[in-house]
Amino acid sequence: MIARFILVLVLLEMALSQKQPPPPPGAVTASKPACRGRSCLAIQPAETIQALLLYKWVYCGGSWRRVNRKNCPVAFSDPDFSDHQCVCSPSGSLYQTYPGGSMWLWLSPGFSFCAHMPRCFCPACN
Repeated sequence: MIARFILVLVLLEMALSQKQPPPPPGAVTASKPACRGRSCLAIQPAETIQALLLYKWVYCGGSWRRVNRKNCPVAFSDPDFSDHQCVCSPSGSLYQTYPGGSMWLWLSPGFSFCAHMPRCFCPACN
């Protein structure tokens, strides 16, 4: 029983110790605002709005990747990974059952993190 508890603690520490990556290329952060003053009231160009709906940024395999619904459906269907805790959480029943790796999803600003996302849910990370 104690050995299992220690194993869970070690796995949890490994997951929590994952270093957060820098923001993706061109990301707007608090230190780099998207607009100032009246320019914040301007309507965003249609291309920008369309790009926000069609693409997202994920960090996996050591680099940022711009993904879409086809090559990384989980980034669109469950952006906070709340429905995938059985594979994302070290205490999940399917954690590390399938091939995969850690994955960060840029939420502009901020991130969602999955300690072990199976590759089949985001083929762009292969």
